[in-house]
Amino acid sequence: MWQGHNEKPTSTRSMAKDIAHPERPLPPWSRLLDHNAEGCLRRRSGEKEEHYEVEISNHLWSLWGTTQQVNPEKNSSSLESASGRTSAPGQALACCVIACCAGSFQSLDSWDSSALDSIMLNGRGYYNESLANRQLWVRTGELCLECLNTTCFLDGREFWVDIEKFSTGKLYSRTKSLGSALSVFFGQHLQTGILQLRDQALAFGLIPEFASGGAFFLFHCQARGKPLFQDTKSAPYVLRMRKLQQLLYCILITLDEKRHNVPFRIYKVGCVPRAN
Repeated sequence: MWQGHNEKPTSTRSMAKDIAHPERPLPPWSRLLDHNAEGCLRRRSGEKEEHYEVEISNHLWSLWGTTQQVNPEKNSSSLESASGRTSAPGQALACCVIACCAGSFQSLDSWDSSALDSIMLNGRGYYNESLANRQLWVRTGELCLECLNTTCFLDGREFWVDIEKFSTGKLYSRTKSLGSALSVFFGQHLQTGILQLRDQALAFGLIPEFASGGAFFLFHCQARGKPLFQDTKSAPYVLRMRKLQQLLYCILITLDEKRHNVPFRIYKVGCVPRAN
């Protein structure tokens, strides 16, 4: 659920301290923690939470898809990619596009665990269809965002998608930082986008919600093992927050990139449902 029980006000500065404090080894939303940032116990690992969980009262909520068993490997958010990739896998990019479609026509208040599973299922289908079309032209190599089909499906609804590079920059740069790029993105009243940094990608957006005053969100589906899960576990998840600064902190923790001046790219993603 969106509003947690017995929530107490917490300042943005306090949230930033909780998330970015160098002595805190795990993100506040890590499934390896049996409690949230305020000490409230989570559900036991065998009990699936279908709706939003409170991570930091009035500031941060999390939602999780079905946990999958995966082969143990080095975390993709470490300093060097285990696969040596310099771009995100095509299937992860496709799932991010589907998440943007979901955000463009579904209220965040209605999202649940099943919605995330549906995003993953439809994302895999979108990737496979895009790959098949690419192979018709005898092209090889991994799919990039610009190579994905211009139409996709989510739960039987067809979408036309327009993906365009919006900006580039370097992480923690003084002039073209991620924070300034996000400010410009939302300053132009754009709704959903995809961020790529080395071998990682995540979807993000600002979804107007009349009842709750609006909400930023972050969708990520590449996390496996530590620091979020046990070594052989993985699951898609969404983080939801109220302020842009909170979104920035969560993105930086998710990317877990320690080096400065690492290039990133932001794409704007327009999603329009096609008339039946």
